[in-house]
Amino acid sequence: MIGRINIAICDDEKIHVELLERYVHNWAKKNNIKLGIEFFHSAEAFDFSWSMDKRYHILLLDIQMPGINGIELAKRIRKSDNLLNIIFITAIPDFIGEGYDVSAINYLIKPIEEKKLYECLDKAVQKVPKKEKTILIDVEGETIRIKQEDIIYIEAFSHTVDINTVSEKYATRKNIGIIENELEQNAFVRCHRSYIVGLKHIKRIGKTDIELDNGDVIPVSRRLYTNTNMAFIKYFRGEIN
Repeated sequence: MIGRINIAICDDEKIHVELLERYVHNWAKKNNIKLGIEFFHSAEAFDFSWSMDKRYHILLLDIQMPGINGIELAKRIRKSDNLLNIIFITAIPDFIGEGYDVSAINYLIKPIEEKKLYECLDKAVQKVPKKEKTILIDVEGETIRIKQEDIIYIEAFSHTVDINTVSEKYATRKNIGIIENELEQNAFVRCHRSYIVGLKHIKRIGKTDIELDNGDVIPVSRRLYTNTNMAFIKYFRGEIN
């Protein structure tokens, strides 16, 4: 279990917010969980807070709200964040099918049953990474959180850096040296002045290039070959985690 679970409640009805708050505190006390809890009375308010700081692990999200509804907010979130555990709260079950598109934990129908909320929170907290490492980058004015284990390699250009992951590529102006310092030391290696590679994604190392498990081939410099090869061998022997 991680040290603290941060939960956000987004609902425009005060009576439901107060009920959820009481249930969540009861659940945390029962499970001896340190809790951080915040409240938002509109999707826009949560969206602004989340865009500035992705500190939340679980979001209890009402669907029917003025302005942006819960489904629309969840779709926005999923464009750049697959880690946030979303539990929908709704008075009617009409939107249940759309939850599959945003990987929701579950739907809870109002009035909320405390036991069912506990079951959803138990499931959500199991999905919260215990020691998962992430990095934050700025992409066209948005802050994106990337799981380090998903990074295949990083390539630096004159003014930008491409972060190639298992699902997509992100272009940022963040300096490759700064990114390198934020990465898990035993999981990555600098193989070239313009490249950092994730050790778990290496398929083959040659004298001049590296083949990756996604089929890409990147260069390895003569100066860094020995260090890169040794890091690769130690990683797959289990000598480093």
